[in-house]
Amino acid sequence: MNKSRKPVSKPAFKMEKGDIFYKIIVSNPVLFELSPHTNTIITFIVICRATGTFSIVNVMKTAQRGIGISRSLQNKNGVSAKNIDKEIDRIQKDFTQGVRAKTNCKIEWAVLNLSRITDKTEQLERIKKWGKLKVC
Repeated sequence: MNKSRKPVSKPAFKMEKGDIFYKIIVSNPVLFELSPHTNTIITFIVICRATGTFSIVNVMKTAQRGIGISRSLQNKNGVSAKNIDKEIDRIQKDFTQGVRAKTNCKIEWAVLNLSRITDKTEQLERIKKWGKLKVC
């Protein structure tokens, strides 16, 4: 039996030497009233770059009846350490309000704070144990 494979999509982000994860924020499924079998998961991956600035990667993955049908990516790079937490809060608030206004779906966020863990192996173990990062 020859099973077809889904095409490999472009990676959501690239970690360079010295980069570490800062936070990962994942929404509950956003449901669509007009398409009851479709939902979108919103994920923000915040990376502390070796340069001392931060990148925020937004991945929105939409699935229909459990099968991924689209994935969109947005990046915000060069955020300063002084502004990163305010920027994360602002983006999360804006998405919460925007989704609520368009779909009447309440968003709840799961947050994995990795800001105090600098060992990449430990970060990856915590991400795997957390089990909510499924968009990349």
